[in-house]
Amino acid sequence: MTKNKRKQKQKSTKEKTYSIKQFRKDYPDEDSCLEKLFQVQYGKLGACPKCGVINVEFKRISTRRCYQCGECGYQLHPTAGTVFEKTRTPLTYWFYAIYLYTVTRNGVAAKELQRQLDVTYKTAWRMADQIRKIMVSTEKAKLKGLVIMDETFIGGLNKNRHKNKKKDGTAGKTMTMVFGMLDENGHIVSKVFEQGPSAALLKPIIREHIHPDTIVVTDGGNAYQGLHKEFKEHQIIEHRNDEYVNEEGYTTNPLENHWSSLKRMIKGTHIHVGVKHLPKYIAESIFRYENRNQPEKMFEFILKKLV
Repeated sequence: MTKNKRKQKQKSTKEKTYSIKQFRKDYPDEDSCLEKLFQVQYGKLGACPKCGVINVEFKRISTRRCYQCGECGYQLHPTAGTVFEKTRTPLTYWFYAIYLYTVTRNGVAAKELQRQLDVTYKTAWRMADQIRKIMVSTEKAKLKGLVIMDETFIGGLNKNRHKNKKKDGTAGKTMTMVFGMLDENGHIVSKVFEQGPSAALLKPIIREHIHPDTIVVTDGGNAYQGLHKEFKEHQIIEHRNDEYVNEEGYTTNPLENHWSSLKRMIKGTHIHVGVKHLPKYIAESIFRYENRNQPEKMFEFILKKLV
């Protein structure tokens, strides 16, 4: 590697990092956090909404979370109508919690927020839940090009359950199934089912989210049979024959790697996630995967959505 290439590589790596040093420089206190919310809420006001004076200066009121027009005294409250409106938790705590969610690989447990922020568990859980809700993906365009599809199962083994909670059946009946589709641009669509895979269950979801002019890659499961009739091409990876890359070079490994990260997040960070809240944790994992190379933009996105 030449010296110039090495410098370019170092520069690109540095641009992807939003360090704690930079974060503390950007948001050292309550005033800087409130100023950021003011900019997000109102941007550069051309004129006062009440008196209409152009380029008027809004001054910070030190005793309240608001700004006041220098001409008529009209006040703007940056936290009004947001999750910050009635919170007694310092804005610096909220900003730091958002920062943690954008730089971690395996998520942040509410108990971890409780320890780091020295707040009650109820407060920490609410903060975590509000941030996680923002990560739920918005409506995406149909996936196309090359799309990998695969399912995984979340939940404990039936043999480890208490005798009063044991379930009859295979993993598809005793665990929660998560079905996902990953396109060549790194976008993921997922769906949670409380039953095993079947063509009747999966094919409507596949048709809804995938463009017909697409190469689809799946394992040899029965639920995927017949996709070659509906899409440009159907590449099958026969896992039952210990095949992980077929003769044409296609594989489902990228999506399976994501499932591994999801399970590490749940098992290592959260220990247990109920079926009711599972979609939010999956959305968090997907959001982090899709934005993994731009942590600072992740921070901005979450902050704007909270506001």
